[in-house]
This record gives sequence, C-alpha cells and structure tokens, in this order.
Amino acid sequence: MKLLLTIEDTFVINARGLVVVPAPRIQEVRGPGDLDVELHFPDGQRRKATLTLLFEFLFPAPAIRRWGCMFRSLAKADVPIGTEVWCEESALLSQPSPSDG
Repeated sequence: MKLLLTIEDTFVINARGLVVVPAPRIQEVRGPGDLDVELHFPDGQRRKATLTLLFEFLFPAPAIRRWGCMFRSLAKADVPIGTEVWCEESALLSQPSPSDG
C-alpha cells in the first residue's frame, strides 16, 4: 500500500458525505469513482473504508486540478485530523521520471 494523503481538515456536506483535504492531484490517482483505502489513525488504529473521488467544477479552474475526496459513510468524528489515507499501488497513476523527457 502507498500513502495517498494525510488529512488536514474535514467538513460535512449534508446528504453527500464527509469531505477531506488536501486532495491528491488528478494526474496522481485513478478516478473518478470509489477507492478502497485503509485509514491509519493518529492513535495507531486502522480501519478499512471507501473513499469517493469526484471531479470538482470550480471557476476559475485552479492551476493544479485535484480530486474531490469524500467518505459517504463516515462522520467527522470518525476521521481525526492527522489520519493517513493509504491505497493500493494499482490506484496510483505512474509518474514520468525527469529523465523521460
């Protein structure tokens, strides 16, 4: 498994789910869709969960486009700040090395 992100903030969108930030760049991970992840909590506990990756439609578009990241079945209290989100390597897009030109 690979570290996808470390949660710095969360907020709830009613009837949608728990949004977590920062979000990975679009070119770093496969999406949109559901991604099986493992949460590593600051206290050392772990939990499996499903993270939904969504396109964010912002205007003007940001210079760095990122996925919207949402947990549909978790509450704010379930995901403390500092929680690490880990995913299978197959969910990540390969990045060209600087020598690839």
